[in-house]
Amino acid sequence: MNNKNILMLALGFILITNGYSQDYWQDITTTPDSSSINSMAISPSGDIFIGMWGFDDPGGIYRSVDNAQTWEYLGLIEKSVYTIEICPNGDILAGVNAGIYKSTDNGETWYEVYFEVGNIVTIFSLSNGYVFAGGVDNLQGILRSTNFGETWDTVFIFPGYGEEYLYSMTISPEGNIYAGTYNMFGPSGIYHSTDMGDSWEAVDFPGNDVFSLAFHPQGDLFAGCVGDGLYRYNFNTQQWTQLLYWITPDDILFVGNDIIYLGCNGDPNFMPGVLYSEDNGQNFEWLNSGMNGGNGADIEKFSRHPNDYIFAQGYSLYISFEPVFTDIEHFWKSGNRKIKNSPNPFSDYTIIAWDVVYQDKYVQLIITDTKGKIVYNKYIENSGNYTYNNVLKVTGIFFYSIIGKDNIYSGKMVLVK
Repeated sequence: MNNKNILMLALGFILITNGYSQDYWQDITTTPDSSSINSMAISPSGDIFIGMWGFDDPGGIYRSVDNAQTWEYLGLIEKSVYTIEICPNGDILAGVNAGIYKSTDNGETWYEVYFEVGNIVTIFSLSNGYVFAGGVDNLQGILRSTNFGETWDTVFIFPGYGEEYLYSMTISPEGNIYAGTYNMFGPSGIYHSTDMGDSWEAVDFPGNDVFSLAFHPQGDLFAGCVGDGLYRYNFNTQQWTQLLYWITPDDILFVGNDIIYLGCNGDPNFMPGVLYSEDNGQNFEWLNSGMNGGNGADIEKFSRHPNDYIFAQGYSLYISFEPVFTDIEHFWKSGNRKIKNSPNPFSDYTIIAWDVVYQDKYVQLIITDTKGKIVYNKYIENSGNYTYNNVLKVTGIFFYSIIGKDNIYSGKMVLVK
């Protein structure tokens, strides 16, 4: 087959590929429509669990074992399911209105392990069997279990008793527990424990109302605050830095050392959706393509599937258009032995990697926009990877192909500012 025919096939493939999606996020329309989605968790085996809002509509928990193609009802239909936690031993805990339920058989059956007046909105489990939980409405402290949720005790009462509630938790690489609180009527902040919850101390923190906490792979602590943006704490300098203002980050997801996703709730001053950084938080860009017509949606939770797709949960459920890899080495280990670029999305550069299975000394790299117009065309060495420096200076979806004498590998990339 001559190069001209190969090129025409490549352009045809790109146009066909473009036909099924031009967006970063895809709305999963198979979810139960009886009520809004309220929570989500994904097991290490890839089973997806969602909890429903309840109240005037049926609540309960559903499970998908086929990557969100179909859903099975598991129970708790009378409950609003605020949070789902999959413990390291495989047990599942569900925080609901007035209690906590547990399953030891992957969600097939449930039994109550904690009952109290109040809504459990946060559950955080560790591999040693310790589980921490808390919520709103008459739950003014932190609960702890030492046996994966079978029994519970209150280990800390917040200073703002009656008004201050637990909303977020995380653990440091050293094993210290951090808890973020919310208080509609007064001060709130961050507390930490160095002894698995036996004692707690307040953290000197400039923000308020902490909806999300997460440790960066390199050790810094990130905190998202209601209407007050995103903070970062460096333990070496012992300084807080405010990275973003005004937004409300409900969840923080790190992919490798540089990529950050923020799930944001909207308010009158700021739009909802997903903020994205590929430079470790120095710059952020909205990544709402495909989400509510590009206008974004309230995003409360991210989960990374074992197949490396990212799921974003708000009242609806969304999935990234393709797997997200931390680096090229991760791509090779994934078993996808064709073509991939990382980081993706990107702004300055991305590394395109492909499996060299033919003997061409040079291959042709072609990049087109969503209309099929060629915007980049270059012959490169058939080395298996190529660093593409962004010269387009525009944002959007683009398609690329590596073309050899008898082979075509094609993929999709997203350019952000």
